[in-house]
Parts: sequence; C-alpha cells; structure tokens
Amino acid sequence: MEEALNKIRPHTASSLAHQKAPANLLQALESTFQEKHTDKTPTAYFAALITTLDGSIHQKETSLGDGDILPAELYLLALVAPFVPQPVIQTNLNTLLSLTAPLFPALATHAPPLRSQLTLYHSIFRALDKSQLDISTVRQSFASILQLCLDPRPKVRKKAADIVTDVLSFPPSPLIRHPYAHRVAEWTHIALQQASSGALPKSKSSGKGSDTSAAETAIHILAFLRPVLPKLPTDVCLIIFDFWICSPK
Repeated sequence: MEEALNKIRPHTASSLAHQKAPANLLQALESTFQEKHTDKTPTAYFAALITTLDGSIHQKETSLGDGDILPAELYLLALVAPFVPQPVIQTNLNTLLSLTAPLFPALATHAPPLRSQLTLYHSIFRALDKSQLDISTVRQSFASILQLCLDPRPKVRKKAADIVTDVLSFPPSPLIRHPYAHRVAEWTHIALQQASSGALPKSKSSGKGSDTSAAETAIHILAFLRPVLPKLPTDVCLIIFDFWICSPK
C-alpha cells in the first residue's frame, strides 16, 4: 500500500486535476493522522476515507469531474481496500453499501470513477461471508457489475468481468459452487438471446456513438464466458451451448 501511496503524494502540484485531487486529499488525511498521532495503517486510511465520503455525500458534493472530491475519495478507497483486513470490511459493510451502491447509475457515464468503484467492490465481494451474499443491496450491486460485463468500454468491461470471474471462483465455505452462479448463467443466456434477436438494450454508459452491435456484444459474451463457464451449473451451460450452436448466425 505504501508503495502505491508514494506514487500519489508528489502530485499535489500537478497540473492534471485527476492527479492533484487525490494527492491533496491524501495529504489532508495524513496531516490529520499526524495531529492525532494515528498510525498510518490500511484500516486507518479506510476509516478516514469512509468518513470523508459520508461527509461529501451528505453535503451533496457528488460532482464527478476530474478535480472533484468524490472521484478522489473513490480512487483512494479502491487503492487501500485490498490491504484492509476482511473482518473490517464485513463490519463496515452496511455503511459502505449505503454510501457507494447508489452511485452506480451516476457513475455509468464517468469511466475513471466507475473503475474505482469496481475495484472497491472487488475487495468488498472478496470479504463477504455466505450470509452477506443475501443482502439485497449486495445482490443489486452484483447485478450492476454483471451488466457492465457488456460495457462498450474495454477497461470497464474487463474490470467488471474480472470481478464476476473472481466471485464465482471463490464460493464461501463450505459451498462448492457460488450462490450467484445460476444467476450469472441465466443472465448470460438472456444476453445471448438478445444478441441473436437484435433486441439489445441501448447502452447508456458512454454517450453518443457508443452503441454496440449484436455481433460485438456476442463476442463480448463469449469472451466473458471463457473463464466463467466452468463455474456455472452444468445444466444451464448445456442450454447456453445448445442455444449458441443452433441459433442463426
């Protein structure tokens, strides 16, 4: 973590707003740590950033431009979250979800903070126990991430697909298959049907000129399926395979 933070600290004088904002926020947090004699642990950064994010949202400081505070907070949260002990994330899950899950629609047209959000949720899903997978906001967030696996922007699409693959690859003990596997299989089947029929929903993610053709979407689905297929229920996999082989090209 310290190595990553060291790359941010020098940018307080950067002429690039997307570099300067996280660096200034980091400097402010670390000044507070110094004043309060707080150790610079991953948990300390995590707690301070959650508090800062909570303040920004309650004060409606939710603009998503390069130099705005919210993208900087998400960026730093995404950076420190992988180093935070999983029990800390589990304990703070409700707060995390209440602050960040409602941001998914607004983030859809802002790729950099959306990627930060996805990186944060990667750490969140890794930390969840079996019971927490049934929380409605967790399930809704996973659905949002799943839909982003077909996003026309390659970096967003890859990050979302990596999360889904990782989630399915590590089911909570003692389960052999992840509880979300059937849901992913059904979503994939529907997406293939829509691609085949040309009934794809229009993308709202990246503005004008971003519509993805049915053929491109089918390619994205097949690329997504390659690592995911072994994690899906066998009966649904056969349905997907039969549909793809038999569908008109």
